[in-house]
Amino acid sequence: MQLIRFPRLVPVLAVLFICSCAKPPLRPVSRTHLPPENLPQVGSTRPPAASPSAPRPARPAVVDAMISKAEQQLKQDRPEAAFRTLERALAVDGRDPLIWHLMAKARLNQGQYAQAKSLAGKSNTLAGDDGDLREKNRRIISQAKEGLSRI
Repeated sequence: MQLIRFPRLVPVLAVLFICSCAKPPLRPVSRTHLPPENLPQVGSTRPPAASPSAPRPARPAVVDAMISKAEQQLKQDRPEAAFRTLERALAVDGRDPLIWHLMAKARLNQGQYAQAKSLAGKSNTLAGDDGDLREKNRRIISQAKEGLSRI
């Protein structure tokens, strides 16, 4: 009995097998595929540095209206209603630090100190050079820490 019926086919199959195992040559990476240099690092709490010439985009009118409504609700001692209003505002602009600050304030008023601290921290990461907002967030974080220590 003959083991290989087509002995001339063996070298052709061997060459095809070897070629299929070969790796394609490496191509140089184009510089256009490199990430921008001002991206935040993983685990960093600081946002990327904004260009001084690039102004912050204007807040959409609908977000302004929701922020005003939430501030009114907070003044009326209705923190849960304010929080729900601010959640809708986040769906429109999730990078607005004022929304995160007001959410922290609402949670602080409800005695949810851990969440208030976290939300104020998020606001700080987005606040950039807004020293006034950073100071307000610092006060919320301080009050939240005091509240957590009492629990």
